[in-house]
Amino acid sequence: RRADTALTRIASRAATATALGDGLTALVSGLTVTAAALVGVQAVADGRLGGVTLAVVVLTPLAAFEAVLGMPLAVQYRQRVRRSAERVHEILDAPEPVREPERPRQAPARPFPLVVKGLTARYAGQDRDALAGLDLRLEEGRRVAVVGPSGAGKTTLAQVLLRFLDPEAGAYTLGGVDARSLDGDDVRRLVGLCAQDAHLFDSSVRENLLLAKKDATEPELRGALARARLLDWADSLHDGLDTLVGEHGARLSGGQRQRLALARALLADFPVLLLDEPAEHLDLPTADALTADLLAATEGRTTLLVTHRLAGLEAVDEVIVLAGGRVVQRGPYAELVALPGPLRRMAEREAATEERAGAR
Repeated sequence: RRADTALTRIASRAATATALGDGLTALVSGLTVTAAALVGVQAVADGRLGGVTLAVVVLTPLAAFEAVLGMPLAVQYRQRVRRSAERVHEILDAPEPVREPERPRQAPARPFPLVVKGLTARYAGQDRDALAGLDLRLEEGRRVAVVGPSGAGKTTLAQVLLRFLDPEAGAYTLGGVDARSLDGDDVRRLVGLCAQDAHLFDSSVRENLLLAKKDATEPELRGALARARLLDWADSLHDGLDTLVGEHGARLSGGQRQRLALARALLADFPVLLLDEPAEHLDLPTADALTADLLAATEGRTTLLVTHRLAGLEAVDEVIVLAGGRVVQRGPYAELVALPGPLRRMAEREAATEERAGAR
């Protein structure tokens, strides 16, 4: 509410300044033209000025003021641009969250096993660890789900694995190579992200997919869409894969946007696929259907699923439950949900939420 009030006050002040500037310019312009006309008419009456010259005298101020009418607005935009530039420079001058190695090692051909041991991470300016003492081992073809409430450390783990954040302590290796000794882009070619807010460009379905693999063939594109359960929809479109998706995928539903992002990630064929809250912001039936399709599409593929929803997790090899940045429970889903503990409580809350939603 305070932010909204401040924004309203700033907008009102800017509108008032613009109105005063425009009004003052129009007033001065009008007075100048009137004065020129009064003086010129008297000069014409006295024979000291011709009619054509009078027209020039009157119209000249109008033409002059045309050139300065935009000055008040230009001053206002200058202030906005200056503030925007200050914010951009703040970002550019901020310390790098990840320190790139001076001489990066060559990335391993395959990142297996992906091993995290005693991982502790903290955000700059924070006095508390966002993640503490986490162990994780991903062998080829293994699928692990990391679950927990908001603030549990799930996103922090994803950022460390993608080298968007360096750990404070612990080890993170890919195929036996310390991830911190690798170039960040090389790490992200081995560990690929399919995020909850994956960006779609204002272009066609085809061109959004080709971002993952620019030389992909038609069968490869269609295969990726089929695995993401999106091929039937694409075939039903009038222009097929050449259909425009709109800015940020505005012409698609939430589920279609996420499936297209998944198809793009599958086409890229990352050795390790990281799915970060892929069903966020979707209604429950759509979220559960999408999660089921994600798990079906990633069968046999090394996958780390970060989620707060439990639907479909019976299909993964291991579930890790985080709370307050620490592992509080881990094991197969069927075993954990049968025992008193954090996962069972999460499952009961989820079932109650679905029941209330169904009652409506």
